Amino acid sequence: MRIDRESILQLFYHHRTLKSLWLKTRLRHVHIAMILKRGKMIEMATNTIGSRARGCGYDDRSIHAERAVLKKVGDYTKLAGAILIVIRISRGTNELVQSQPCEHCRPHMEKCVKEYGLRRVYYS
Repeated sequence: MRIDRESILQLFYHHRTLKSLWLKTRLRHVHIAMILKRGKMIEMATNTIGSRARGCGYDDRSIHAERAVLKKVGDYTKLAGAILIVIRISRGTNELVQSQPCEHCRPHMEKCVKEYGLRRVYYS
């Protein structure tokens, strides 16, 4: 599977679950994270408003999409050979816009690559 802007947009626009995740959140910055392995989607999640009741992985009251998708996977051994794609979608225009990891998510992603075999992390 080739990872470029067009393939990510095609994945987003043709996948109903991704659209429903995007429509659920009321946050201004909508990030969607997907874990793909051998061309198949293992898990996906979006950023949400967090609370201590939902557990760790929150920052400034928001659970970031990267952390949320890793929590949904649960068993980090499933990350071996997988790729993580994080996209940001503009609320007003529905366009794919630039996304980058925060200072808390970057070391966590690096640990997943080094220790759990996550092959690569892509940001839009």
